[in-house]
Amino acid sequence: MKKRSCARFHIPGTTLYYRQPSFFSLNRRFSVSYYPVANVSLGGARFLCNERLKVGRRLDIKLAVPGHPDEIVIRAHVSWVARNREQSYQYQTGIAFCSYGKKKSENPEAVLSFLKALETQVLDSESD
Repeated sequence: MKKRSCARFHIPGTTLYYRQPSFFSLNRRFSVSYYPVANVSLGGARFLCNERLKVGRRLDIKLAVPGHPDEIVIRAHVSWVARNREQSYQYQTGIAFCSYGKKKSENPEAVLSFLKALETQVLDSESD
C-alpha cells in the first residue's frame, strides 16, 4: 500500500470549480457550479460533485479559499471516484495535482508556495 507523502488539511468553506480542457476547446470555461472541498494537500484534493468524472481525466481547477481574494488555478488529473454515502452530492472525487515547475504541463511554483502557506496557516491554527 502506498503511503501519502503530503499531509491533508481542511479549510472550511473552500470550494472549487473545474474545467476539462481539450485540444479542440482551448478557451473552455470553468463549471458554473462550485463544489465543496473535503481536504487539500500539496499533492491533491478530495471534493464532492454530482458528475462521475473519468479516472485519468485532466482537469484545471480553480480553488476558492475563504479569506483569500484570489482564486488559484491548478492543473490536476482525476485519481479516483467513489459514490458518496451522504445525499448532498453523488460522488467523492480525488484529484492529484500535476507536478510543479516551469513546463507548460506543470503547475507554477507560485501554486506550490500558495498551498504551503495554506498548510502552515491551518496546521498552526490547529496546534493553538
